[in-house]
Amino acid sequence: MSAPAVITGLDVHAAVYARQSDARENASEASTTTQRELGTAEARRRNAKSVAYYEDLGISAFTGVERPQFEKLLQDCRAGRINLLVVYYVSRLSRLDPLDAIPVVVELLNLGVTIVSVTEGEFRKGNLVDLIHMFMRLDQAHNESKNKSVAVRGAKAMALDLGGYIGGKAPYGFELKAETRLTADGRPIVIQTLVHTTNEPGVIRDIWATIKKHKDEVYDPKRRRHPGSLGGIVNSMNNEVIVPTRGATYGKKTKDSAWDTKTLKRILRDPRIAGFAAVPVYKVGENGKSTSTVESYRILRDPETMLPLQIYEAIIPPVEWYELQEWLDARGRGKGLSRGESLLSAMEVLYCECGSVKTSHADSAKAVKRSYRCRRRKMLPGQHAGECTVSQAALDDHVARSIFELLREVEDDHEALAVLAEATRRFGVATESPERSRERATLVAERADAVRALEELYDDRKAGGFRGDIGRRRFVTEEAALLHLLEAAEARIAVLEEAATPVIPIAEWLPEDPAADPIGPGSWWESAPLAERRKFVKLFVDRITVSKAPERGGRLPVHQRVKIEFAKRREAADDGEGQRVL
Repeated sequence: MSAPAVITGLDVHAAVYARQSDARENASEASTTTQRELGTAEARRRNAKSVAYYEDLGISAFTGVERPQFEKLLQDCRAGRINLLVVYYVSRLSRLDPLDAIPVVVELLNLGVTIVSVTEGEFRKGNLVDLIHMFMRLDQAHNESKNKSVAVRGAKAMALDLGGYIGGKAPYGFELKAETRLTADGRPIVIQTLVHTTNEPGVIRDIWATIKKHKDEVYDPKRRRHPGSLGGIVNSMNNEVIVPTRGATYGKKTKDSAWDTKTLKRILRDPRIAGFAAVPVYKVGENGKSTSTVESYRILRDPETMLPLQIYEAIIPPVEWYELQEWLDARGRGKGLSRGESLLSAMEVLYCECGSVKTSHADSAKAVKRSYRCRRRKMLPGQHAGECTVSQAALDDHVARSIFELLREVEDDHEALAVLAEATRRFGVATESPERSRERATLVAERADAVRALEELYDDRKAGGFRGDIGRRRFVTEEAALLHLLEAAEARIAVLEEAATPVIPIAEWLPEDPAADPIGPGSWWESAPLAERRKFVKLFVDRITVSKAPERGGRLPVHQRVKIEFAKRREAADDGEGQRVL
């Protein structure tokens, strides 16, 4: 809309301002359409030479949020382009406290702007009765909004206490169902609860089943996508299986929508699919205000035990949901998928000196041409220039020989013995019974959840929360409950590990002849499938860091470019103690 011309003579140049607090999901704008039509008719009745339109949709005048079109209207009034302002109700101008709204109204009147309400009459400078009437209407509009806000908050609090859902639209996998429940004094209250939809829970379960089926598969570069990656699953749902989106099922504006990885990841991150009560955490924009983009979710907890509140029927068991979160945490460019079959890629152990992951790369079918390359996307100051590449064959050989050398030193080297102890623990976890494995997974999930909750608690305090005596007492109580959960989970995990007494098959891995080549012809290593070799490496190695060769084409031996950090317990790793490094 172009700005109206500057007023000349006695011409009337009108502006019609319309506002609607909520942008309807079905794109209905009947409210503002009605305001515009009636406002235009009023302006024409007053012989307006021109009529300009200003409209703010989905913005409340009670919250104080900036209204772009209203600000533009004020600018045009100040520029002398408007001398008649038509609104449906005076409340369209403001629902703020009259003391805050009066300066705007007085400014408009002093600029010579006549304010006309289609339903309430005319307000003009110099007429005291008009001004009193306007201020009374502004005060009434403010009180209506304030009372409505208080009533809505009270109704939401009551619904929440009765187990109702007050989070707006139902998350994917659920739909809203009205139920009547009784308050403490016996009054019936209708609340909305979350129940499973007919088809969507099956979609989520199928997605998780696909991830579990393919997550350990090595990426085949001949295929366009990995079948167990988010991108591969999205491609399948859009083009092969044809799974309808929620927009296609229920929407109008989004009826032609398609699946994308961002939407899929948000659905899988939602704790409510595991049955947990949770609220979305919205991303904060550059202006410091919350946007409509969901950044994460916060699990709600029992205020006494601090255990997660599980109030919905789970689509995915909580233990498996935590496993899914761990898998999602490892997603990203250069993570999780190896380019072709290789020993060390896609296990989160192989890194470049710059900190980026290394992935496998093959220039041809010849093994000698295969290499591990840095997947850095942008060079930062102080990092290596150009590529950092190392031969797959040379690095694989060095890593394997280093592990077998360590195994042969166990009896005489206490550091090697510590590595073997951790490898034995990992081997026991990998081979324990399903029942014990499920209990361990549950405990690990509880520990991870307690750690996450503690981090959120500390972040809230750092951001200025828990002030005053009451706040400090609440912080201490919540911290103590979470620490108790953490310590209890860790104590039970320790009991499980002590009870497990696996026998690690060193005799099977090492040749009988101490002088024989442990990875040469006839060795276990030489005959073992790639998957078994990868598991073997993961037992003994935490991290491999490769430095860039000093010059292109240089023949610097691999062992001079590589640092291997052998396995150690997480507690020792955090303390920086007890790690064997080559």
